Amino acid sequence: MAKQNGPQMHGRKDTVTRLTDINGDPIMEVGLHKYSVKDSNGTLIRRQINETIQLVDGLMWNPGLMMSDKIFIGVCEQCRQPSLFQSPTHGLVALHRTKQCIDCGTLCCPSHKKLGKDNKWRCIKHHKTHVLKNLFRPIFFKRKDG
Repeated sequence: MAKQNGPQMHGRKDTVTRLTDINGDPIMEVGLHKYSVKDSNGTLIRRQINETIQLVDGLMWNPGLMMSDKIFIGVCEQCRQPSLFQSPTHGLVALHRTKQCIDCGTLCCPSHKKLGKDNKWRCIKHHKTHVLKNLFRPIFFKRKDG
């Protein structure tokens, strides 16, 4: 009886995408692994393992397919900061679902952005400040026309 060889791995390529925040601190690493296997009958099979992550806005993102998916990502700083009610997350969010705070300029995910009565987007912290200013301004100041 002839000895049969099992599948043999031929080529392997590992790609790691390292995502960092504005300070250069790593947020996470996501990998793409490509390899070829030569079957016992001589056929070459190419395989690929992609790591996909869920963004804070619910979308699934794969850095290996980033150019074909056209999903560009940003980092919501409020998601990265620990709070009393929520533990910190990676904060990665699809850019088309974000807004920039008009007061501080930080990028805000859908759960950390608020639209004010003046039709300007703000982070939650600055939205609260804006609401309080508008609430107390008529008490302390009087509008004078002409």
